[in-house]
Amino acid sequence: MSEVSGTAITFERKGYGRGLILGLTMAETMLLLVFCLLLAAGAVIAKTKKEAAAAQKIAQSLNENARKLDEENKRLLAQLNAMVKPASRRNVPDQEWRELVRAKEAAEAIKKVGLTLEEAVKSAPAAKVLSDNDVDVDQAKAMIEKMKVLRELGYVGTGKTSKDLADALKKARNEASADKPHDWPPIISLSELDGYNFDTGSAELSGGFKTKLRQMSKTIAGIATSYGVDVIEVIGHTDEQAMSGDSSNMDRGLQPVLARKMDIGTLHPADNAGLGLARAISVTGILRDMPELKGFTILPMSGGQLILPGDRLTDGAQAGDVKARRRIEIRVRQRSRETDIGLVPVPKL
Repeated sequence: MSEVSGTAITFERKGYGRGLILGLTMAETMLLLVFCLLLAAGAVIAKTKKEAAAAQKIAQSLNENARKLDEENKRLLAQLNAMVKPASRRNVPDQEWRELVRAKEAAEAIKKVGLTLEEAVKSAPAAKVLSDNDVDVDQAKAMIEKMKVLRELGYVGTGKTSKDLADALKKARNEASADKPHDWPPIISLSELDGYNFDTGSAELSGGFKTKLRQMSKTIAGIATSYGVDVIEVIGHTDEQAMSGDSSNMDRGLQPVLARKMDIGTLHPADNAGLGLARAISVTGILRDMPELKGFTILPMSGGQLILPGDRLTDGAQAGDVKARRRIEIRVRQRSRETDIGLVPVPKL
């Protein structure tokens, strides 16, 4: 029994010794780790201090450079004032100095275009007049060439008025027109052969027809402008197929349709003359909305079935379906200058 007890005590002592050794080993390891961390922290702190010292040194250097530059600027400004002061007996403010610099730049720009300062001052009123009238350099050059011609003809510097010049130009224009044949503006024909279609017996425009008319408006405006006219005539033509309508509301319906109080589809012509007029009114309504044609008078008219293509009067022999005759013609002309004639009351019988 005593032997077993001794063995147990010995075993317990050995276990205690092993545990003590293990604990000491772990403590040494922890101390080693702490030591390593302290070394690393010291290195980081040293590096940070070194970088901070370098940054501080750079900042001090920059401040020193800025101080030196400021002192240099003050020194140069003092020298400049010393140079200018004897002539003006005073220091030159910064604003005045900037104005002097701008004046010098302006003088150099004037010299580059081949003018002296005296010539620029002398020409300033003329330049101001041209600027106020939005005349650029190219327009001024063109005007100079025209002035040379007028000077040769004695219309510059002779006391003649602008009316004298206008009369001379009008006379020259009339003489030039008399020497050459009259140039008539072209006629624009929108035929069913070219896709400008109306439904049978109808004056309403299809979407495609409206699009083509809007595209055509610039061409019409260009012709009218180039010929100096202000009236655009829209003439509706038909073929000689007889209409089947019994009665017409054209007399009552024209004004409401022209005033856009009613649609074009409300018109019911009973003959080809009325159908041609209704179609001309329909086209006129589109053209009046075009910005390019603002300021022009657009008049709807009807040729009915009477006029063949080529401005020939029909002999009534073509009584069938002829697409070439179903067309809209657009013509331009100058407005009539005749005095309006008042209506004379008809005496009652």
